[in-house]
Amino acid sequence: MDTNLIMFIIAAVTIIFVVVLWQGMAVARAEIAGKQTTQYQKLAEQATSAEQKSADAQQKTAEALEDMRARLAAIEKLLSEVQ
Repeated sequence: MDTNLIMFIIAAVTIIFVVVLWQGMAVARAEIAGKQTTQYQKLAEQATSAEQKSADAQQKTAEALEDMRARLAAIEKLLSEVQ
């Protein structure tokens, strides 16, 4: 065989190998990015849920505090009437 033909075949095989490897790595990077996106979405959902629970708890605490203030005001009024 001619030396130029052998060099051409080696170069062509090398180029094809590099392209296939490059595309395989691109697919792997895309899969990893997809998994990370899914993880970030789950994390965002958990954060939203925790924020809602916190807001609900804060609302209940505010309602309980308002109830205690009303009761305290009634007790103070009763005590001032007794004196």
